[in-house]
Amino acid sequence: PMRVRMRKVTLGNLVLAVVVSLAILSLYSMWSLPPSISNRSKLVARKDFLQKPKKTIKLSPEDQPMGSLLKQLGERDFDYIRKERLYNLRRKCEKAEEAKLIKKEVPAKKLGHIIVNDQYKVLFCYIPKVACTNMKRVFLILTGQMNTTNPLALKSKDVHMSLDKYLTYLDSYSDEEAAEKLRTYKKLIFVREPLERLLSAYRNKFIEKSAYFHKRFGRRIVRKFRDGVNKSQEIQGNDVTFLEFVHYITDENTMENEGFNEHWAHYSALCHPCHVQYDLIGKYESIDEDVNFVLKDLKIDELIKFPKRNATYRRTKTGDQLESFYKTIPKDLLGKLWKIYRSDYNLFDYPYPQFLEKFLAPEDEV
Repeated sequence: PMRVRMRKVTLGNLVLAVVVSLAILSLYSMWSLPPSISNRSKLVARKDFLQKPKKTIKLSPEDQPMGSLLKQLGERDFDYIRKERLYNLRRKCEKAEEAKLIKKEVPAKKLGHIIVNDQYKVLFCYIPKVACTNMKRVFLILTGQMNTTNPLALKSKDVHMSLDKYLTYLDSYSDEEAAEKLRTYKKLIFVREPLERLLSAYRNKFIEKSAYFHKRFGRRIVRKFRDGVNKSQEIQGNDVTFLEFVHYITDENTMENEGFNEHWAHYSALCHPCHVQYDLIGKYESIDEDVNFVLKDLKIDELIKFPKRNATYRRTKTGDQLESFYKTIPKDLLGKLWKIYRSDYNLFDYPYPQFLEKFLAPEDEV
């Protein structure tokens, strides 16, 4: 009788666990909680009713290609990963808020990186070097003012220059209007392994032809950080080395006197992830799958085909070049770089870079 009773108790606990698990999943069945619930209530609800997911799945690109990882996981498991990203970000922002590390509010004028589409009621915060051009192409097509539904038909230069006038940004609204859209619209953000993004920015702006960046940043970087440069010597700024660029990024005067350009600025400075309650965190490492999820959710997947990640590469992938570039950087500068971008790694659950482990001793990582 005692064994029978214990079996009944065990079976009862199992049924209860299943019911609780289903209830937890139902809380996340939509992108976010109903808009009538305040932002603070969202945080409280997720904190009180959602236990931290038990299974942990690494998304580090060093582990294995994302495509093969997704085949193993399946669509349902990958949906779980998206929800885990949101959960972890909320928890970390709550801790930052409790420690008074973040401001209570952000005015609309600081939200200039968030694109608004009223027809589909969606907001997207763009981050340069995170499929930024292709995502802007999608939002340009959604305006209905382009003569194509093929994103690649819109030239990259035009997307950021002549066509930009067709996009609407959240900083063009009053604080009240912006707050209403933030409360009721779906909100998207895409991020990338931070030091990979930094290298991508360097390659794009200083190795490739980019006259503006050569003139605006290259000349000053060479004059300040290259030995043997004569003050009267004419500087083109088109041959900045990666070491010189890292010197510039880690120099205290850079942040204090001019701040970071959007191509290497922190995610928190561009998109304010602890103030904006994002409904989806996409990652560059799984960009094809995350964007397809968005297109299907907005019911525009038949209208727009997002360019595959490999379709737009004309050179060696930045991810394949990390070690060859970062091994040229002295340990003290690597340590400074890690400290600068550590918050981006933490907020978006990127593991400590494996390529840094080869060059930094554990005591240098702190």
